[in-house]
Amino acid sequence: MLHDDGGPIIDLEGKVVGLVNNQINETFVPSSILHKCFDFWRRFNCMPRLHLGMTFSPIKFLDPICIERMTRKHNIDSGLIVEQVSKESHAEKIGIRKGDVIESFNGKHISTTIELESMLIDMCWDHFDQRKKLNTEKDVSVKIFDATKICQRTRNLTAIVSDRGEDIVKGAYPIMGEEAMSVL
Repeated sequence: MLHDDGGPIIDLEGKVVGLVNNQINETFVPSSILHKCFDFWRRFNCMPRLHLGMTFSPIKFLDPICIERMTRKHNIDSGLIVEQVSKESHAEKIGIRKGDVIESFNGKHISTTIELESMLIDMCWDHFDQRKKLNTEKDVSVKIFDATKICQRTRNLTAIVSDRGEDIVKGAYPIMGEEAMSVL
């Protein structure tokens, strides 16, 4: 049996447009983000990332009927649906739950995880340009659509700038994700 772990994605003109990793849910990383990572490594000898304490899936990847329903009922047609919130993370402490929709970070609307990763890298550049270090905190303004209370709110989320991988620890939440998702 042949097993493929992934590798470069090449367009019809022979240019590398990104990498795919088949061991992590067929993850695709576009070359624009890879270039930012390489530049960061060359300049700072590390690859930091803001740890938000959440995982997401884009609204735009939902079926069209669900997107239409969200647009009509809640005037939301883009953003990131919270899939998991790490136990005891700052995201959990400020009330973000599975099923909520993150509409923007620092006032910038984000509709894909690729846009999010690019923005997080840019925020790390800013963090290091201000001569700040690894393993320190950075506040991020987050606009949230609360799927259970059917309301929008903006909160400050304290994220950690780290060059280590982020572990999302599952916890028990007082608001069930299925209840929130039924609202959408």
